Amino acid sequence: MTTWWSAYYSNHQMVSLLIRYLHLAALMVGGGTALAIDRVVLGAARTRTEDRRRAAFTAMKGSHRVVVPALVIVTASGILMAAADWATFVASRLFWVKMISFGALVLNGVALVAAERAYAKSADVSMWRRVVLASGASCLLWLLILWIGEWLTTAA
Repeated sequence: MTTWWSAYYSNHQMVSLLIRYLHLAALMVGGGTALAIDRVVLGAARTRTEDRRRAAFTAMKGSHRVVVPALVIVTASGILMAAADWATFVASRLFWVKMISFGALVLNGVALVAAERAYAKSADVSMWRRVVLASGASCLLWLLILWIGEWLTTAA
């Protein structure tokens, strides 16, 4: 499968440009939204006031409608880009570190949603701590994945 795709991707500049554009645009939109919300959550955690927690929680609610579709586009475009040069990527340890990091980001997102739901039910401070921890991990993982992705493009 990857042989014909590799040839098609290489010989059709607009196709490869569109796929790379979709990948980067989805990273900017999804990652940017996630980072902005994570900053609000972490800021609310520093002030430790109920008003700031509620404001951060309200801001978080709508963010998943942006971040989740962006992650779907990142995944689809990433698969297409990797398939275009599978022999290079499959042998790259850096590629697999990025894939593991991406998996950790998705799992952290699931944990973040679970923590949000638990906080919504009880508004308990211990539940808020779970939201804060997941938001902090989200920041680190988004930035790590971006860094590894850039490193991968220079190493490939």
